[in-house]
Amino acid sequence: MTQLTLVIGNKNYSSWSLRPWLVMKQFGLEFNEIRIPLYNSPDYSSKIRQYSPSGKVPVLLHGTQTVWDSLAICEYLAETFPMQWWPEDKAARAFARSISAEMHSGFQNLRQNMPMNCRTKYSGKGLASVVQQDIDRITSIWQESRQKFGDGGNFLFGNFA
Repeated sequence: MTQLTLVIGNKNYSSWSLRPWLVMKQFGLEFNEIRIPLYNSPDYSSKIRQYSPSGKVPVLLHGTQTVWDSLAICEYLAETFPMQWWPEDKAARAFARSISAEMHSGFQNLRQNMPMNCRTKYSGKGLASVVQQDIDRITSIWQESRQKFGDGGNFLFGNFA
């Protein structure tokens, strides 16, 4: 089978890049990684455009197929490599897909006020009331996932595949 290549930004700063990378590692998929440091050079944007029609990372290259956007990449991988990517139970699977989409596209106040940077602490910065509302919603999603579907493991939906 054709080699997978994942084009990403820095995993410490780009949660979108980190998402498919973690999924691919968790499922033991072999892949090449092309990391383009974001914002570190004036030509990072043109480097990304070599691979990505959207001009953003992540991008998955698989033969002649190009898939961009972390959620689309994960769905493509789930179709291409038939493993247990989603919960088996239909209700749990629907809930997991719904919260994945919400997490993927929502929480703009949190993203704007508290951007991802795993290497730095910004104690007391960014925690506006609108950010707390996003945090409360995320906490609620996680608690509901564990309460309804978390039996049998330590992850939101029990075991992680």
